[in-house]
Amino acid sequence: MAEVTLDAGAMAQLKDAREYLKLRDLSGRVVGFFLPADRAASQVIFGVKSPCTREEIERRFREDAKGARPLAEFWDEMKQKYPDEFK
Repeated sequence: MAEVTLDAGAMAQLKDAREYLKLRDLSGRVVGFFLPADRAASQVIFGVKSPCTREEIERRFREDAKGARPLAEFWDEMKQKYPDEFK
């Protein structure tokens, strides 16, 4: 995982955060998200709960594995289908 060291100004804005926050640049564009470390342990993927049971997820992995192929093969296919996206 990459790390970013925050300056004092950014730390002052985040130090009292108690919930998940959107981080924006000065133009208002969302550049990331922040979840306080003391809250992270109690929330998985920012509080999102899967609608699937563990059994359903495992079944899908087993079934999907039958049609699995190397990632390089997938990317080659995508580059052929969408050449403008890979320039």
